Amino acid sequence: MNIDKNLVKKYLNYKDENCDFDIVIEDVFAEMKSIATPKKNCILSDVSFENGFYKLDNLGIVLKSNDINKLFCECDKIATLVVTLGLEIDKKIAYYAKVDLAKSLIMDAASNVWVEAVMDELEAQVCKQMDGKFKTMRFSPGYGDLDISVQKSVIERTGSNKFLGINVNSNYLMTPLKSITAFLGFSDKKQVFADICLTCPQKGKCQTKCSRASH
Repeated sequence: MNIDKNLVKKYLNYKDENCDFDIVIEDVFAEMKSIATPKKNCILSDVSFENGFYKLDNLGIVLKSNDINKLFCECDKIATLVVTLGLEIDKKIAYYAKVDLAKSLIMDAASNVWVEAVMDELEAQVCKQMDGKFKTMRFSPGYGDLDISVQKSVIERTGSNKFLGINVNSNYLMTPLKSITAFLGFSDKKQVFADICLTCPQKGKCQTKCSRASH
């Protein structure tokens, strides 16, 4: 895997056209690859409804969110996705924060780009499995009206605490920090993002399209 250097620069708000900086990013990414342990986990669930909200039958998790109801309208399956880069990345970012702040910031940005790329890979894998279904955009705990407290149930009931080494603290934040959880819906009907796109943090920047899962 190669890292998208333009995305790293975007995270850093770096706008200069400097080829030397591209080399710096590549060197930092090479160091990251030597210490990171990217891991992925996915549980695909049939769904039912409990008190008007989607319930993931395989996990027993109720997604108490009107935004989820709108976004996942008529979905009959929901994938729960979990990825992490591992704890060593966190340690290295913290180390460089003390001895080389610039490198710490670059590594932090690069790790954000990388963990999203790992999530994209996992999404592509589950979409291949669901060939012929239409997929939604991903939706994570803490987005919209989906309370971040569901994070703890996601990590524990998918076994990601045991198999991926992810822990959730009392504020429902994950360790390792470079970890992501998300839900992805699948339906036989083309998905419409509806009102949720109006409040999404990615509004104006989103690259997601309504499409079949195999696309």
